[in-house]
Amino acid sequence: MVNEDTPLTDRQERFVVEYLATANGAEAARRAGYSEHTAKEIASENLTKPNVKRAITAKRDQLMTDTEDKVQWLIDRLTAEATADDNNDSTRVRALEVLAKIHGAFAAEKTEITTYSGTFLADLDLEETEFDVQPIENSQENNELPH
Repeated sequence: MVNEDTPLTDRQERFVVEYLATANGAEAARRAGYSEHTAKEIASENLTKPNVKRAITAKRDQLMTDTEDKVQWLIDRLTAEATADDNNDSTRVRALEVLAKIHGAFAAEKTEITTYSGTFLADLDLEETEFDVQPIENSQENNELPH
């Protein structure tokens, strides 16, 4: 029986890394070196094991913390560039622009608008709708059943 304290095998460790990269259990299993034929089953099995689930959560938390730390470092660096007296005006202004974008001070430059002019099939009244149906030519090939 596998519990949370059971150490991961090398393949399970690789599975955790690949699962976080792909968010697809079967693909993660294949990349971790499991058989192509059993990848789905292995992924399902690994994702139900407490030690693997704990490892995925721990690795995800570590990655998020690392990302947050990097973002904070970048913000601190940009703030230093924006306020440094020895920088020229263009450097300070550019640093301020980037900081403003990070904090959402500018509207998005591009906005995608999607509109739908059709109706859903469930909303169609079939009695009021005209259909242009073309007859299918009857041929010997279409009438044969597969053997």
